[in-house]
Amino acid sequence: MRFPDMADPPPGLDARITYRENRIEADCETLERHRKVGHINDFTVYCDESARVGGDNTAPSPLGYFTLGVGF
Repeated sequence: MRFPDMADPPPGLDARITYRENRIEADCETLERHRKVGHINDFTVYCDESARVGGDNTAPSPLGYFTLGVGF
């Protein structure tokens, strides 16, 4: 894929940069039953499982988030 030439590209698109380091830190904890909360950057994300596997179906499942991540 070729990006359009830019006079001052953002670092993530600058082809002159040959090394990039990505660091992601997240904190996760169990709230109750299968419900969990995660914090990453300035975001808070909840997940849960469906009732058929013991959760309360209050948020997407971890596998649901994974599937979204593949789609993004």
